[in-house]
Amino acid sequence: MTPVLATQLGPAETRFILYMACIVGSIAAGYAARRTGLLRPSRAASVMSAAIIGCDAPIALVAVWHLDLQAGVWKVPVSGAAVGVAMCLVGLGVARLARMRPADAAVFGLQGGMGNVGYTMGGSLCFALWGMQGLALEQMYCLMWPFFSFLFCFPLAYHYRELARGRRDETSDVVYALRTLGRSLCDVRSLPLYTATLGLALNLWDAPPPAAVERWHVVDVLMVVGIILQFGGVGLTVRARRLPRFWKKALGASALKLVASPLLMLGLAMAMGMTGLPLQVCILLAAMPSALYTVLMANIFGLNRNLANATFILTHALCLAAVAAAGLAWRMGGMDSVFAPGQ
Repeated sequence: MTPVLATQLGPAETRFILYMACIVGSIAAGYAARRTGLLRPSRAASVMSAAIIGCDAPIALVAVWHLDLQAGVWKVPVSGAAVGVAMCLVGLGVARLARMRPADAAVFGLQGGMGNVGYTMGGSLCFALWGMQGLALEQMYCLMWPFFSFLFCFPLAYHYRELARGRRDETSDVVYALRTLGRSLCDVRSLPLYTATLGLALNLWDAPPPAAVERWHVVDVLMVVGIILQFGGVGLTVRARRLPRFWKKALGASALKLVASPLLMLGLAMAMGMTGLPLQVCILLAAMPSALYTVLMANIFGLNRNLANATFILTHALCLAAVAAAGLAWRMGGMDSVFAPGQ
Protein backbone atom coordinates (compact mmCIF):
# COMPACT_ATOMS: atom_id res chain seq x y z
CA MET A 1 0.00 0.00 0.00
CA THR A 2 1.34 3.42 -0.95
CA PRO A 3 2.06 5.59 2.12
CA VAL A 4 -0.21 8.63 2.39
CA LEU A 5 2.71 11.01 2.79
CA ALA A 6 4.21 9.73 -0.42
CA THR A 7 1.28 10.97 -2.52
CA GLN A 8 1.89 14.03 -4.66
CA LEU A 9 0.88 17.40 -3.23
CA GLY A 10 -1.63 19.40 -5.25
CA PRO A 11 -0.86 22.94 -6.47
CA ALA A 12 -3.06 24.54 -3.79
CA GLU A 13 -1.35 22.61 -1.00
CA THR A 14 2.09 23.40 -2.43
CA ARG A 15 1.18 27.08 -2.63
CA PHE A 16 0.03 27.21 0.98
CA ILE A 17 3.13 25.35 2.22
CA LEU A 18 5.25 27.92 0.39
CA TYR A 19 3.38 30.77 2.07
CA MET A 20 3.80 29.24 5.53
CA ALA A 21 7.50 28.60 4.91
CA CYS A 22 7.86 32.27 3.97
CA ILE A 23 6.11 33.31 7.21
CA VAL A 24 8.38 31.26 9.47
CA GLY A 25 11.51 32.11 7.49
CA SER A 26 10.71 35.84 7.42
CA ILE A 27 10.22 36.06 11.19
CA ALA A 28 13.50 34.22 11.70
CA ALA A 29 15.30 36.45 9.20
CA GLY A 30 13.97 39.63 10.81
CA TYR A 31 14.99 38.39 14.26
CA ALA A 32 18.47 37.49 12.98
CA ALA A 33 18.80 40.88 11.30
CA ARG A 34 18.10 42.64 14.60
CA ARG A 35 20.41 40.39 16.63
CA THR A 36 23.29 40.88 14.21
CA GLY A 37 22.75 44.63 13.97
CA LEU A 38 21.87 44.67 10.26
CA LEU A 39 18.53 46.38 10.93
CA ARG A 40 17.14 48.25 13.91
CA PRO A 41 13.67 47.52 15.33
CA SER A 42 12.63 51.06 14.42
CA ARG A 43 12.72 49.99 10.75
CA ALA A 44 9.82 47.57 11.26
CA ALA A 45 7.06 50.17 10.80
CA SER A 46 8.46 51.40 7.46
CA VAL A 47 8.93 47.84 6.20
CA MET A 48 5.31 46.95 7.05
CA SER A 49 4.07 50.20 5.47
CA ALA A 50 5.85 49.35 2.22
CA ALA A 51 4.08 45.98 2.15
CA ILE A 52 0.67 47.62 2.67
CA ILE A 53 1.19 50.08 -0.18
CA GLY A 54 3.04 47.87 -2.64
CA CYS A 55 1.35 44.50 -2.03
CA ASP A 56 -1.92 44.86 -0.11
CA ALA A 57 -3.33 47.53 -2.41
CA PRO A 58 -2.97 45.70 -5.77
CA ILE A 59 -4.09 42.40 -4.21
CA ALA A 60 -7.28 44.09 -2.97
CA LEU A 61 -7.97 45.49 -6.44
CA VAL A 62 -7.49 42.20 -8.26
CA ALA A 63 -9.31 39.99 -5.74
CA VAL A 64 -12.49 42.10 -5.46
CA TRP A 65 -12.50 42.60 -9.23
CA HIS A 66 -12.69 38.80 -9.62
CA LEU A 67 -15.42 38.39 -6.99
CA ASP A 68 -18.50 36.47 -8.10
CA LEU A 69 -21.10 38.80 -6.58
CA GLN A 70 -24.12 37.05 -5.15
CA ALA A 71 -27.15 38.19 -3.19
CA GLY A 72 -26.33 38.63 0.48
CA VAL A 73 -22.56 39.08 0.02
CA TRP A 74 -22.83 42.23 2.18
CA LYS A 75 -23.23 39.90 5.16
CA VAL A 76 -19.56 38.88 4.90
CA PRO A 77 -17.92 42.23 5.82
CA VAL A 78 -20.68 43.14 8.30
CA SER A 79 -20.34 39.87 10.22
CA GLY A 80 -16.54 40.16 10.24
CA ALA A 81 -16.62 43.65 11.76
CA ALA A 82 -19.36 42.72 14.27
CA VAL A 83 -17.47 39.69 15.57
CA GLY A 84 -14.21 41.66 15.75
CA VAL A 85 -15.78 44.41 17.88
CA ALA A 86 -17.60 41.90 20.09
CA MET A 87 -14.47 39.83 20.76
CA CYS A 88 -12.42 42.94 21.60
CA LEU A 89 -15.04 43.89 24.18
CA VAL A 90 -15.12 40.36 25.57
CA GLY A 91 -11.32 40.39 25.85
CA LEU A 92 -11.37 43.73 27.67
CA GLY A 93 -14.02 42.36 30.03
CA VAL A 94 -11.87 39.31 30.81
CA ALA A 95 -8.84 41.57 31.31
CA ARG A 96 -10.79 43.70 33.77
CA LEU A 97 -11.90 40.64 35.73
CA ALA A 98 -8.27 39.50 35.82
CA ARG A 99 -7.22 42.99 36.99
CA MET A 100 -4.64 43.42 34.26
CA ARG A 101 -2.72 46.65 33.95
CA PRO A 102 -4.04 49.00 31.22
CA ALA A 103 -1.06 48.34 28.94
CA ASP A 104 -1.71 44.59 29.18
CA ALA A 105 -5.50 44.83 29.05
CA ALA A 106 -5.48 46.76 25.79
CA VAL A 107 -3.25 44.20 24.08
CA PHE A 108 -5.30 41.29 25.50
CA GLY A 109 -8.56 42.76 24.22
CA LEU A 110 -7.25 43.81 20.81
CA GLN A 111 -5.62 40.45 20.16
CA GLY A 112 -8.85 38.66 21.06
CA GLY A 113 -10.71 40.55 18.34
CA MET A 114 -8.26 41.51 15.59
CA GLY A 115 -7.34 38.55 13.42
CA ASN A 116 -4.75 38.02 10.71
CA VAL A 117 -7.43 37.85 8.03
CA GLY A 118 -5.28 39.36 5.27
CA TYR A 119 -3.13 37.51 2.76
CA THR A 120 -0.43 37.05 5.41
CA MET A 121 -2.58 34.20 6.78
CA GLY A 122 -6.34 34.18 6.19
CA GLY A 123 -6.15 35.32 2.59
CA SER A 124 -3.44 32.81 1.75
CA LEU A 125 -5.44 29.99 3.29
CA CYS A 126 -8.65 31.02 1.50
CA PHE A 127 -6.72 31.22 -1.78
CA ALA A 128 -5.22 27.78 -1.22
CA LEU A 129 -8.56 26.19 -0.33
CA TRP A 130 -10.98 27.90 -2.70
CA GLY A 131 -8.95 29.77 -5.30
CA MET A 132 -9.77 33.29 -6.50
CA GLN A 133 -13.36 33.14 -5.21
CA GLY A 134 -12.11 32.35 -1.72
CA LEU A 135 -9.59 35.19 -1.90
CA ALA A 136 -12.28 37.56 -3.22
CA LEU A 137 -14.59 36.74 -0.29
CA GLU A 138 -11.66 37.27 2.07
CA GLN A 139 -11.20 40.73 0.55
CA MET A 140 -14.91 41.43 1.03
CA TYR A 141 -14.54 40.30 4.67
CA CYS A 142 -11.74 42.86 5.03
CA LEU A 143 -13.67 45.78 3.49
CA MET A 144 -14.73 46.94 6.97
CA TRP A 145 -11.20 46.50 8.35
CA PRO A 146 -10.07 50.16 8.04
CA PHE A 147 -13.20 51.34 9.87
CA PHE A 148 -12.92 48.61 12.50
CA SER A 149 -9.22 49.35 12.98
CA PHE A 150 -9.16 53.13 12.92
CA LEU A 151 -12.57 54.05 14.29
CA PHE A 152 -12.61 51.44 17.06
CA CYS A 153 -9.27 49.75 17.72
CA PHE A 154 -6.91 52.71 17.41
CA PRO A 155 -8.97 54.99 19.70
CA LEU A 156 -9.25 52.08 22.12
CA ALA A 157 -5.47 51.70 22.19
CA TYR A 158 -5.09 55.46 22.68
CA HIS A 159 -7.57 55.41 25.57
CA TYR A 160 -5.70 52.63 27.36
CA ARG A 161 -2.38 54.37 26.76
CA GLU A 162 -3.76 57.39 28.59
CA LEU A 163 -4.97 55.14 31.42
CA ALA A 164 -1.51 53.58 31.65
CA ARG A 165 0.01 57.04 31.93
CA GLY A 166 -2.45 58.06 34.63
CA ARG A 167 -4.26 60.54 32.37
CA ARG A 168 -7.83 60.45 31.13
CA ASP A 169 -9.67 63.14 29.19
CA GLU A 170 -13.36 62.34 29.54
CA THR A 171 -14.37 64.57 26.63
CA SER A 172 -11.82 63.57 24.02
CA ASP A 173 -12.68 59.98 23.07
CA VAL A 174 -15.31 60.69 20.38
CA VAL A 175 -13.39 63.62 18.93
CA TYR A 176 -10.19 61.58 18.90
CA ALA A 177 -11.97 58.66 17.18
CA LEU A 178 -13.30 60.89 14.41
CA ARG A 179 -9.94 62.62 14.01
CA THR A 180 -8.16 59.27 13.80
CA LEU A 181 -10.59 58.01 11.17
CA GLY A 182 -10.09 61.15 9.10
CA ARG A 183 -6.32 60.86 9.30
CA SER A 184 -6.53 57.19 8.42
CA LEU A 185 -8.61 57.78 5.31
CA CYS A 186 -6.06 60.38 4.15
CA ASP A 187 -3.09 58.15 4.96
CA VAL A 188 -1.44 56.43 2.00
CA ARG A 189 -1.48 53.20 4.03
CA SER A 190 -5.27 53.16 3.63
CA LEU A 191 -4.75 52.65 -0.11
CA PRO A 192 -6.13 49.04 0.00
CA LEU A 193 -9.55 50.45 1.00
CA TYR A 194 -9.65 52.55 -2.17
CA THR A 195 -8.26 49.90 -4.50
CA ALA A 196 -10.82 47.41 -3.15
CA THR A 197 -13.55 49.98 -3.84
CA LEU A 198 -12.20 50.44 -7.37
CA GLY A 199 -12.19 46.68 -7.89
CA LEU A 200 -15.80 46.50 -6.71
CA ALA A 201 -16.79 49.26 -9.15
CA LEU A 202 -15.06 47.49 -12.06
CA ASN A 203 -16.79 44.27 -11.04
CA LEU A 204 -20.22 45.92 -11.01
CA TRP A 205 -19.54 47.46 -14.42
CA ASP A 206 -18.72 43.98 -15.79
CA ALA A 207 -15.25 45.07 -16.87
CA PRO A 208 -13.22 41.90 -17.59
CA PRO A 209 -10.17 41.41 -15.34
CA PRO A 210 -6.86 41.18 -17.23
CA ALA A 211 -6.08 37.55 -18.06
CA ALA A 212 -2.36 38.14 -17.44
CA VAL A 213 -3.00 38.36 -13.68
CA GLU A 214 -3.68 34.64 -13.40
CA ARG A 215 -1.40 33.61 -16.27
CA TRP A 216 1.63 35.27 -14.66
CA HIS A 217 0.65 34.39 -11.06
CA VAL A 218 0.74 38.06 -10.09
CA VAL A 219 -1.23 37.50 -6.87
CA ASP A 220 1.14 34.73 -5.76
CA VAL A 221 4.17 36.96 -6.28
CA LEU A 222 2.62 39.89 -4.41
CA MET A 223 1.59 37.63 -1.54
CA VAL A 224 5.07 36.19 -1.12
CA VAL A 225 6.70 39.64 -1.18
CA GLY A 226 4.13 41.01 1.27
CA ILE A 227 4.57 38.08 3.65
CA ILE A 228 8.35 38.50 3.65
CA LEU A 229 8.13 42.23 4.40
CA GLN A 230 5.40 42.12 7.05
CA PHE A 231 6.58 39.08 8.99
CA GLY A 232 10.18 40.22 8.64
CA GLY A 233 9.05 43.41 10.36
CA VAL A 234 7.59 41.36 13.20
CA GLY A 235 10.86 39.47 13.57
CA LEU A 236 12.69 42.79 14.00
CA THR A 237 10.68 43.53 17.17
CA VAL A 238 10.82 40.09 18.83
CA ARG A 239 12.87 39.69 22.02
CA ALA A 240 12.80 35.96 22.66
CA ARG A 241 13.95 36.05 26.30
CA ARG A 242 10.96 38.12 27.36
CA LEU A 243 8.23 36.05 25.68
CA PRO A 244 7.91 33.18 28.24
CA ARG A 245 6.91 35.65 30.97
CA PHE A 246 3.58 36.25 29.28
CA TRP A 247 2.53 32.73 28.28
CA LYS A 248 -0.54 32.63 30.56
CA LYS A 249 -2.02 35.84 29.21
CA ALA A 250 -1.04 34.86 25.68
CA LEU A 251 -2.78 31.51 26.11
CA GLY A 252 -5.94 33.25 27.34
CA ALA A 253 -5.99 35.61 24.36
CA SER A 254 -5.37 32.64 22.07
CA ALA A 255 -8.44 30.85 23.47
CA LEU A 256 -10.57 33.91 22.73
CA LYS A 257 -9.21 34.30 19.20
CA LEU A 258 -9.05 30.67 18.09
CA VAL A 259 -12.06 29.18 19.91
CA ALA A 260 -14.58 31.77 21.08
CA SER A 261 -14.35 33.95 17.96
CA PRO A 262 -15.28 31.24 15.39
CA LEU A 263 -18.07 29.98 17.65
CA LEU A 264 -19.53 33.47 17.82
CA MET A 265 -19.17 33.84 14.05
CA LEU A 266 -20.94 30.51 13.48
CA GLY A 267 -23.92 31.66 15.54
CA LEU A 268 -24.07 35.11 13.93
CA ALA A 269 -23.60 33.85 10.36
CA MET A 270 -26.31 31.22 10.74
CA ALA A 271 -28.64 33.83 12.25
CA MET A 272 -27.98 36.02 9.19
CA GLY A 273 -28.83 33.12 6.88
CA MET A 274 -25.35 32.59 5.42
CA THR A 275 -24.65 29.29 3.65
CA GLY A 276 -22.09 27.73 1.33
CA LEU A 277 -18.72 29.30 0.62
CA PRO A 278 -19.42 32.66 2.34
CA LEU A 279 -20.25 30.81 5.57
CA GLN A 280 -17.11 28.67 5.34
CA VAL A 281 -14.88 31.67 4.64
CA CYS A 282 -16.33 33.71 7.54
CA ILE A 283 -15.85 30.89 10.06
CA LEU A 284 -12.30 30.24 8.86
CA LEU A 285 -11.34 33.92 9.03
CA ALA A 286 -12.88 34.31 12.49
CA ALA A 287 -10.50 31.58 13.69
CA MET A 288 -7.37 33.25 12.34
CA PRO A 289 -4.51 34.16 14.74
CA SER A 290 -3.94 37.65 16.11
CA ALA A 291 -3.33 40.39 13.56
CA LEU A 292 -0.05 42.04 12.68
CA TYR A 293 -1.72 45.34 13.50
CA THR A 294 -1.90 44.39 17.18
CA VAL A 295 1.90 44.23 17.30
CA LEU A 296 2.11 47.50 15.39
CA MET A 297 -0.32 49.25 17.77
CA ALA A 298 1.51 47.96 20.83
CA ASN A 299 4.64 49.68 19.52
CA ILE A 300 2.88 52.89 18.43
CA PHE A 301 0.92 53.41 21.64
CA GLY A 302 3.52 52.19 24.13
CA LEU A 303 1.48 49.16 25.24
CA ASN A 304 2.95 45.81 26.28
CA ARG A 305 4.81 44.88 23.09
CA ASN A 306 6.24 41.71 24.65
CA LEU A 307 2.73 40.41 25.38
CA ALA A 308 1.73 41.39 21.84
CA ASN A 309 4.65 39.44 20.37
CA ALA A 310 4.03 36.43 22.64
CA THR A 311 0.34 36.18 21.71
CA PHE A 312 1.06 36.83 18.03
CA ILE A 313 3.62 34.02 17.87
CA LEU A 314 1.56 31.59 19.98
CA THR A 315 -1.66 32.05 18.00
CA HIS A 316 0.19 31.61 14.71
CA ALA A 317 1.97 28.49 15.97
CA LEU A 318 -1.32 26.96 17.11
CA CYS A 319 -3.06 27.92 13.88
CA LEU A 320 -0.31 26.47 11.70
CA ALA A 321 -0.31 23.25 13.75
CA ALA A 322 -4.09 22.96 13.33
CA VAL A 323 -3.86 23.59 9.58
CA ALA A 324 -1.12 20.98 9.20
CA ALA A 325 -3.11 18.41 11.21
CA ALA A 326 -6.28 19.13 9.24
CA GLY A 327 -4.44 18.85 5.92
CA LEU A 328 -2.93 15.51 6.92
CA ALA A 329 -6.31 14.21 8.12
CA TRP A 330 -7.97 15.24 4.86
CA ARG A 331 -5.34 13.50 2.78
CA MET A 332 -5.50 10.35 4.88
CA GLY A 333 -9.29 10.41 4.53
CA GLY A 334 -9.11 10.75 0.77
CA MET A 335 -10.64 14.23 0.86
CA ASP A 336 -8.24 15.98 -1.50
CA SER A 337 -11.17 17.73 -3.13
CA VAL A 338 -11.39 19.97 -0.09
CA PHE A 339 -8.24 21.70 -1.29
CA ALA A 340 -9.52 22.10 -4.84
CA PRO A 341 -9.96 25.81 -5.56
CA GLY A 342 -13.44 26.83 -6.51
CA GLN A 343 -15.14 23.93 -4.77
